[in-house]
Amino acid sequence: MSAFIDKLLFPAPQPTYGKDAFKKHLCWIPWNEAVSPDRVDDERFAEGIPCVWLPAPRAAGVILFCHGNAEDLGMCFPFVRHMRDQFKMNVLAVEYPGYGLLHGISRSSEAALKEVALTAFRFILDELKVAYEQIILFGRSVGSGPTVYLASRFPVGGLILVAAFASVREAAKSLVGPFVANVLEERFPNIALIGNVSCPTLFIHGEKDSLVPPSHSVALFKQCRARKLLITPPGMEHNTNLFTDAQYLAVPAINFFGLPGYQQESPPQMPSRYFEDGRQAFLLRKASRRSGDDTQSPWFYFCGCPTSRARRDDAADRPQCEWEPNERTGAVSEDQANSARKSELGHWPDTPRERWKEAQEFREEEIDETSDN
Repeated sequence: MSAFIDKLLFPAPQPTYGKDAFKKHLCWIPWNEAVSPDRVDDERFAEGIPCVWLPAPRAAGVILFCHGNAEDLGMCFPFVRHMRDQFKMNVLAVEYPGYGLLHGISRSSEAALKEVALTAFRFILDELKVAYEQIILFGRSVGSGPTVYLASRFPVGGLILVAAFASVREAAKSLVGPFVANVLEERFPNIALIGNVSCPTLFIHGEKDSLVPPSHSVALFKQCRARKLLITPPGMEHNTNLFTDAQYLAVPAINFFGLPGYQQESPPQMPSRYFEDGRQAFLLRKASRRSGDDTQSPWFYFCGCPTSRARRDDAADRPQCEWEPNERTGAVSEDQANSARKSELGHWPDTPRERWKEAQEFREEEIDETSDN
């Protein structure tokens, strides 16, 4: 059942780009040893994760973009290029497993999307040397899942959610009915995580969206405790091009985040080696490990992750945490956020379903007042 639902949730199209497409922008990010220890030394994944890098002159910040479930990097390339030009910020768009040129992984899943998103996020921090507060996460449709996941755990500079869902199960109710939806295993419980997001958050959801009703973004907006703004364009549908009307995305994002933001003489630059065949770099890394010349990145310590296989073997007695950050990240833990929320309200819903029901109890004037603030 789980595999069947994943096929429905991630209908990967036929690849719309090849290795020779947009050569100046197609790069290959290596798997992170702390995030994907089983893939680092596996030659099937030697090429790494295909991404699109669009630099902006003097821009200090980076937008990490996670696309929708029915497109790949080739299909969303014109959009991210326009976004770079409009916002004057660097853009890194990451590919999903089973999509485009990311082969070797049979299908996408919730865990797989989180894995590649976290790997790209760590790459921006470690290799491009970009500070947390200079990173804006952008998730569209299913891309809202990994971006909310990251924003709820790390102190990023901002979050943009377009046509986001409260959770996959709640989104399924409008498509297949509550009886079938309730038997589905939950995926991407955004409604349960959005309360942990501390960065400014922009919600955009078209009123004519028939696939994911705008009530999902309203519920997420209600639960979000950070500085926030909700935009519901009357003529916008689920797959509407966001740049056909400046009021859909460009104007709200520029005003809300104050884009283009900070600029510097030495902006982040993608090292040239990541535009080359990842297999050569993979073989060099393996040779380096055999010789014992295995450099360690200080960023690996930020989520309590071991930085080498030897360290993982020696750390059998201490708890392992490949994806979860600790106190050194500065991120607010879910327990801390829940405790604060409980003390504020005098109670705390125990399940994502109860949180969803609580979020539905809103008045239109409350949203207007919050948006005006």
